[in-house]
Amino acid sequence: MLSSDLTILHIVFISISLLGGMAAIYFWIKVYEDTRRGSVAWLLLALTAIFLITTAIFPALAVGNPDQNVVETILLFLGFWSAVYTSIFAAAGFLMFRAFKTIPRQNLGDFLIEGMVFRKAEQKTSEYDPNDAENIARLLQWSTLIEYTPKTRYEDSVIEMCLRFYGETMNVVLVSTEPRTSVYKDRLGELVDIGAMKFIELSGIEEELVEKDGVIMLPMSELDHFFDLTSKLPAGCALIFEPLSHMLLTKGEDLTYSFVSRMVEDFASKGILLVGMVNSLAHPKEVIGKFEGLFVNIAEESEDSIKIVKGGKEEFVRFYAGKRFFLENETEK
Repeated sequence: MLSSDLTILHIVFISISLLGGMAAIYFWIKVYEDTRRGSVAWLLLALTAIFLITTAIFPALAVGNPDQNVVETILLFLGFWSAVYTSIFAAAGFLMFRAFKTIPRQNLGDFLIEGMVFRKAEQKTSEYDPNDAENIARLLQWSTLIEYTPKTRYEDSVIEMCLRFYGETMNVVLVSTEPRTSVYKDRLGELVDIGAMKFIELSGIEEELVEKDGVIMLPMSELDHFFDLTSKLPAGCALIFEPLSHMLLTKGEDLTYSFVSRMVEDFASKGILLVGMVNSLAHPKEVIGKFEGLFVNIAEESEDSIKIVKGGKEEFVRFYAGKRFFLENETEK
């Protein structure tokens, strides 16, 4: 038996434990309800507070009861209840741990507040254009450098962009070199015939500026004339400069950098959409990084899409027209 002083002190501690446990139950249940019945972990934490109350009350009953059977029953119940309590507490911890492992970090707040509640999607009040996400003029509205590798068919992405620009009523100028110029002209020649597209070929054979079969042949030795050719391009058109790697290998880094830098600045001031393409494996990383600094957007080309990795939010230009157009023509021959 406890002395009178210890009994009073024990009663005080039991009262505090009782009040604290009841407050814990109340607050955790309110959290569960106020979070729109969110994660069940909140409810499990409320259940653990019940154990906090019993651990204070039952020992007091055992101490004040002389019956050995009652004391043993209380101690056995406390052991059982301890197993239940720790299991519930572990379950709450597991739910929280699994949330941090399986739920995207940006969605953790929604999980903790709303839980796994299935609700009907809210109707958007504003009009939604399903083609907006695939609007290439919007995704590439600033200067863009597309990096490809020798294993990808980047010719398909060039055809894709030209056809998509045309579909969005934008005129296109495609700058390339042989043998790809012939490939592009064979697939896109009809756009040239209707005046929606122009070809400029950087030639290592021609010695003067000429036009052959609808293709403007610009000697590599007279690159300054390139800006004369593009000086009258209207705002709102697109220019795809494909032979960036070819220029780096034939003209060197310094001359190519000066040329591309001028091209980016000139077209930006005129409102012309510029897309450059470079083989990311053909040049040192520091060289690629140097040219990346000239462009607002950086994109990576794969087998079936172009992924914007800088300047956008990982947006994609998926291949539809270009790839299908290219491959179907191949099989028809």
